[in-house]
Amino acid sequence: MNSSKLLTTLEKEKIVRQKKLEKDKDNIKNYSWVLFFAGEEFNQELAGNQEIQPKINLIDFAKAGGKEGKWIEEKIKEFCNKTENKQLIEKKEYPIIWFKNIEKIKSGSSLEKALLPIFDPYQNTKSFSEEINLSDYILLATSSTRDMGQLSAPLTNRLDCINVETAEPKKFFLDKYFNWILAGSILLIITLLLVIFWPSKEKEE
Repeated sequence: MNSSKLLTTLEKEKIVRQKKLEKDKDNIKNYSWVLFFAGEEFNQELAGNQEIQPKINLIDFAKAGGKEGKWIEEKIKEFCNKTENKQLIEKKEYPIIWFKNIEKIKSGSSLEKALLPIFDPYQNTKSFSEEINLSDYILLATSSTRDMGQLSAPLTNRLDCINVETAEPKKFFLDKYFNWILAGSILLIITLLLVIFWPSKEKEE
């Protein structure tokens, strides 16, 4: 089931990171990808799972209102200063930063601009003037919709979509209206054929 995939992925991510650190602890670039799950069922599972709740640090964009990009920085710095998160990091347990309902982020907004370097695994090891290393966290994003077309394209390009088989890809103009265009084209061809080959009254006389 899709819901079980979320917890399995989180556990695998933790193991992969631990092994990678053992092999090359000085190389953390391209390390902290944002795991993305499209669909309301993943929002519900994360919110209802008591086992991982202590690890979760939530940023819900459905409740962001008119917040600016600076709000993202303040929230993440708040997470990084939490004693509970520091203790988890020492144990290599990887606290989770959950970016919830990212479909609410408007393209070109200050929130989007603030998230771009955070979602970039080549930049997020030295975030906010090199103060914060987000490779110490598992970055997780969810949307309440499976329609990828509702998400910001620059952010989507930086996400590792886990449930790609059930997420709906972004539809472009031809994708959305293909059936209508096809039906219209067929009707036009039939009309032209009738005009060309239908005998006129003058020829009959």
